[in-house]
Amino acid sequence: MIKSSGIVRPIYLSTYPPEECGLATFTKDTADAVDYAAGRPVSSIIAIEKIRSMKKIDGRVVHVIDNEQQDSYQRAARFVNNGEWNVVSLQHEFGLYPGEWGDGILQFVRHCKKPIATTLHTLPTEPTLKPYQLIRELANRSDALIVMTKTAANLLQSVYGVSKASVRVIPHGVPVVPFERDRSHRHSLGLADRQVICTFGLINPGKGLELMIRAMPQIVAKFPEAIYSIVGVTHPLVKRQTGEVYREQLVALAASLGVSRNVQFVNQYLSLPALITYLQSSDVFVTPYPGKDQIASGTMAYAMATVGAIVSTPYLYAQEVLAGERGLLVPFSSSSALAEATIRFLTEPALSAETRHRAYQYAQSMFWPHVGRQYLNTFSQTAEITRSRSVPMSRLPTPVGSVASPKSLLKK
Repeated sequence: MIKSSGIVRPIYLSTYPPEECGLATFTKDTADAVDYAAGRPVSSIIAIEKIRSMKKIDGRVVHVIDNEQQDSYQRAARFVNNGEWNVVSLQHEFGLYPGEWGDGILQFVRHCKKPIATTLHTLPTEPTLKPYQLIRELANRSDALIVMTKTAANLLQSVYGVSKASVRVIPHGVPVVPFERDRSHRHSLGLADRQVICTFGLINPGKGLELMIRAMPQIVAKFPEAIYSIVGVTHPLVKRQTGEVYREQLVALAASLGVSRNVQFVNQYLSLPALITYLQSSDVFVTPYPGKDQIASGTMAYAMATVGAIVSTPYLYAQEVLAGERGLLVPFSSSSALAEATIRFLTEPALSAETRHRAYQYAQSMFWPHVGRQYLNTFSQTAEITRSRSVPMSRLPTPVGSVASPKSLLKK
């Protein structure tokens, strides 16, 4: 624990449990870690209702936002302005907020008078005009911008023209787990005597899971008992729009390839202990994502601490955290490359052990107690800043090393 110079009282704006999404889990874990670092409960939550109805069952939840109400973000800003909090931790994901590209969040930042520390979870590398302007205004109205990799920090500077001084790099937090894995649950999970390949997280068509399923025949030819375990429920918003169509397509694909026995769907939103059990029971972890712009991945962060032998496509977050031989990167959209890399880990125990050791060493800096201290320090510094809202976006200088006008970012 650390002692801060004064009492920091952060209020987080995000989804929050019982919402079942990565941002909700991340926000709760961050608040827990900050409270632990502060040595007292200091965190409060403004919870966004997406699917689940918030009943303020957690004492931290002091205000609830209904995205269907037009003035809800302006009212949330007034609520913060009149409260005791001295810093806002704004979690930003484009799909989290209402409006085009989630521009409904601007109603909050334009009316909030408290210092804001914004954590960016997604950052397009080649933005069109709308997301470019949105990130620029968020940067202008935030006193600190938090990203999880140096790659993302460089992107803010080179593409969005954000001052380096306002950016903080704080890694994605992960639970504290021992290096030695508990494999005693493999039998009860039905995984005894099998080579276990795992992916976890909310299921949606953007995860590229079909690419790994198509890799399974090649893997099964070498390891007939291999199993690809897909752990997680369908994303609530996807389920609301299209039901279980994508999952059913994946099941049908496995059947058409003759690997139904080798593909397992764990259709549950697991508790943290149960999730850790699955991950520690796995031999290889895979993220076959098809897009390069992802600058954060909680699933990847967890896997580095608990599995260690990781195969991934080279999206931005994976490129940075798996550098230095901490995993195997394969080209996008290549099922054969996914298969070959997975087989390497399964056939070369020395490679698997060495990679796992390097990944775990890297992951130790991501353990939540360390990350909580960094967030608390950032919140302390941000809370001391006197805010100035007087510079409109039209007066911001043209970003160095970027385009002369946002209009040139429009895709043809």
